[in-house]
Amino acid sequence: MKNTAMNYTKEKEAITTFLNNFAQVLSNGETKMIPDFFDRDAIFIPDGMKKIIDGNQLRKTDNGYLKRSDFKINYTIKDITIENQFAFVEAFATTTENRIADLKPVQKRSIDFFVLKNEDENWKIYRYIFNNVRELELI
Repeated sequence: MKNTAMNYTKEKEAITTFLNNFAQVLSNGETKMIPDFFDRDAIFIPDGMKKIIDGNQLRKTDNGYLKRSDFKINYTIKDITIENQFAFVEAFATTTENRIADLKPVQKRSIDFFVLKNEDENWKIYRYIFNNVRELELI
């Protein structure tokens, strides 16, 4: 991949679109599509949970949770650095979901870090970690 300024800008736009599409799939509760966003060697480390290390584990995630909780997510990208076939993305995520216990809406914010891998002109999530999840009261 050439590292020209124009190509770099194009790749940053492609990464932003990719992450927006990923957020849309999560927000729509389309769990069958989630593994398509991950590289075959991906590692996903969610806050407070054990790491998920392959697509088969991702496919086994609770199919109904995203829909039952009316989960919605939006990423605000802070920085994208591209080095060869990898991109490093710092982002903030804002989520809303209905707490299962009482169905009250809860908003959370987290710091998210992605390592994306470009294979055959397609970006995929290679490493994804998020932490510092904070619950915010909705009025």
